[in-house]
Amino acid sequence: MGSGIAQVAGTHGCQVNIIDSFPEALENSQSKLKYILNRLVEKGKINKEQFKSILARIHWTANMDEISNSNMVIEAIVENLEIKQDLFLQMEPMVSDECILATNTSSLSVAKIASVCKLKSRI
Repeated sequence: MGSGIAQVAGTHGCQVNIIDSFPEALENSQSKLKYILNRLVEKGKINKEQFKSILARIHWTANMDEISNSNMVIEAIVENLEIKQDLFLQMEPMVSDECILATNTSSLSVAKIASVCKLKSRI
């Protein structure tokens, strides 16, 4: 899911960091995104220059510090309340108070995820 979010954001001009602690996951994400963008080129939906500019806006890293200057962070990790809460506890002090922290969840309560944060209203 994270790669799809990154693709949409990158396509619309946003600088994107895809962060994962597992190098294999980062490699898979990059390969998947390149494949999808290549298919869009083949179908005439985007051209080669757009392909290159979208990829140039996306950075893959294992370094969580990359979120420190972000205006928005969207997590797209496993659907587990405790794991998501732990991640938000890690992220909150790393970003400004104005940074929006978002979750990509299909089954968990956003209020419960945000309950561990100081600034719950920005989740």
